[in-house]
Amino acid sequence: GYKVRISGAGHSAGGIVTDGKNQQVLVISLAEYTAPGEWEFALKDMPDGSKRATVNAGWTQFHLYERIRPLGFFQPAQTAGYFFSLGGIVASSVHGGSYLGGFIHAYVTRLRVMLFDGSIKIVDTEEELRFWRCSFGLHGIMLGVEMQLEKREQLQMYSVKAKLPAWNAHEFWKFIKEDAEADIPGDVVNYGGHEGSRKSWNGEFFIDYINGDDTPQIMSYSQKANHSVDPDFDGELGIPESVVEGYSDMKNKRVAEDGRGMMSWGEAARRDGAPPIKIAGIEVNDILDAAKKLPLAGLLSKAAMEEIPGFVTRMSKRVNDGFFLTYAPAALAAAYFVKPENGFEAMDYLRKVQLASKKSKDFVWNLPGEFR
Repeated sequence: GYKVRISGAGHSAGGIVTDGKNQQVLVISLAEYTAPGEWEFALKDMPDGSKRATVNAGWTQFHLYERIRPLGFFQPAQTAGYFFSLGGIVASSVHGGSYLGGFIHAYVTRLRVMLFDGSIKIVDTEEELRFWRCSFGLHGIMLGVEMQLEKREQLQMYSVKAKLPAWNAHEFWKFIKEDAEADIPGDVVNYGGHEGSRKSWNGEFFIDYINGDDTPQIMSYSQKANHSVDPDFDGELGIPESVVEGYSDMKNKRVAEDGRGMMSWGEAARRDGAPPIKIAGIEVNDILDAAKKLPLAGLLSKAAMEEIPGFVTRMSKRVNDGFFLTYAPAALAAAYFVKPENGFEAMDYLRKVQLASKKSKDFVWNLPGEFR
């Protein structure tokens, strides 16, 4: 018989669900799934004034935020891009950049699932929910998700960039605490001097090791919310007047999908996570494939550092929801979870690996190292 497996939006590295060659594996996608009643989408008022959303598990974060952002609501933690299906987020260890938050699946309060025998069940107790979080679909198919939301009256999306005077733990943490204003308690990490303002609730850090050697360039994409925003910030802090049109324009934009022809960006996002980035009308994936033997690592790493601030500014003006990536190249990424006090040692190891790869004829790292 067939092995039946469920697939999210496919933003994870290939081969996790299927390698595409095993004829005995049947993959089910929720890309075109419509859930019944409230499990397609609904908002619920809670006694403490907060809200919860029940959502089709086949939706991406984009489809959720299209509904909740115009009302001023957000997930407690979020990723850099919209790419992930909500079911995939719950079924794996998808994390955001919140300093004091946890995995995104930690904020799930109910699930609508299909078990192995085709029966439908509502999972609503913490005793059982904890086994479904990060379960990789082994218990059954997640069809609907209920999650906590939080209100943010104001949101500030911004980036900070600097060239470190030296590569050491002190300068690394000093940038994070002072320049990026990370909300990290002073007793968590002793390096980097005293704690800064702690006004930023969310941060994602990028380090250009390939071009930096002993004095790499470091950048943070950060967010402040509510009372922590800068009153003199030269940019959007509230809900943009054209936020509904902003989401509509993104969702309805026509894009080309390999082997599937033209479709809307919203359809493509549910099928494959994110359409590929294009440069001069040519997909970056094709450029990278054609130029594998060329020394482009330094150019690509530098370009990423230069482009991210522009992405942040454009998305802040358009919808100001905290996400800055709407397109992405086919990139393999590995995430390792370490205690904050071991953060520099982990990034120092990555630096050594990236710099050593510059001498390789087979593989060279071509994107900045990331830390969240």
